[in-house]
Amino acid sequence: MFPLITIAGEPFERGQQYGAATAAQVRHSIASYARLFAYRRGLDWAAAQREALAYEPLLNEIAPDLLEEMRGIAAGAGCALAEIIALNVRTELLAGVGVGVHHPEAAAALARNRVAGVPQHPETVAPLSSPTGDDGECTTAAAAPPATANGGVWLAQTWDWQGDQRAACVLLRIESTDCPPILTLTEAGMVAKIGLNGAGVAVGLNLLRSRADGQRQGMPVHILLRQMLQTSSVAAARQLAERIPASGSSCITLAGAHGELLALEITPGGVAELPAHEGLLAHANHCLDAGAAAGECALEPTSTSRERYGRAWELLHAAAGQIDLTVLQSILRDHEGAPRCICRHPDPRIAAVDRNESVCGVIIDLATQTMHVAANVPCLAPFVPVPI
Repeated sequence: MFPLITIAGEPFERGQQYGAATAAQVRHSIASYARLFAYRRGLDWAAAQREALAYEPLLNEIAPDLLEEMRGIAAGAGCALAEIIALNVRTELLAGVGVGVHHPEAAAALARNRVAGVPQHPETVAPLSSPTGDDGECTTAAAAPPATANGGVWLAQTWDWQGDQRAACVLLRIESTDCPPILTLTEAGMVAKIGLNGAGVAVGLNLLRSRADGQRQGMPVHILLRQMLQTSSVAAARQLAERIPASGSSCITLAGAHGELLALEITPGGVAELPAHEGLLAHANHCLDAGAAAGECALEPTSTSRERYGRAWELLHAAAGQIDLTVLQSILRDHEGAPRCICRHPDPRIAAVDRNESVCGVIIDLATQTMHVAANVPCLAPFVPVPI
């Protein structure tokens, strides 16, 4: 199971507790993303930090508490603030980069990282040839009355990414005097990802790609997820999505303990809201709203998004009226159409930097405020309940 860390107090104090408890995992995150920035953009870690620091004024404006928490994480983990910001804006720093890109300056950037003493990923020496992999793709399946058993509200998803980043995953329980308690599954050094709070608000995340990605600075999606988790209602969380335009595209699914369920397709061009249908909602990694779809990048041949989305809908509809934890576990473990399936296993033929899999599975029960976590490819691990 992933480490469970509880932090409390003022923002810097919370961050310092977090960083000190996860210093080894933060180093793993740095190694993973230093490698990825080199491969995808030809940036060494020093250059990535410089780009990340350009986000500091924006963070100070829109999330000063979280910027202060990042300062604490850096102090606790023994690293620079720029490194922690780089982890938290890693999606934005990679926005607009094509799937499976290997930058011609990758080898030089990796060499500079080694000389500078940047933490090294154990598989940094992957071949610099044309890749055949795809980028992280997640599948979300959510349900609320009348589709659920006993009136439950559920938000479930696989988190699909590079499997070695499993070693950086943590469960972060956040206690604060000015917002509800929070439980989030995230990567060490980052302030949030998938999660729920004590006010009955839950969030999930799917990657999208649009042609406008990466062209300007914008709202970092992991900051937005944390801010949504700091609200007391789905309505308040929904409003945050409109605050400033995004730099990259994503879909955030919001669920509420009172039965609210909606997906937000967030692109640099705006926010499209997708409601649930008879208590059912599914999403993968392509836009469903016509307006958002008009600006999205064409899916790569390696993408499995349409198959996974269709299969999730099929399984949700088949169980409508009876959806519970058992049903959602079976959906996240589904292998229909393998390898183009929901429960994704790694392909050892693909270089590690391009190889993706279901890092974990998460099922959030809004009724009991519990997150059920499978800390591996979902079919290979039990779903362990973690209460908020």
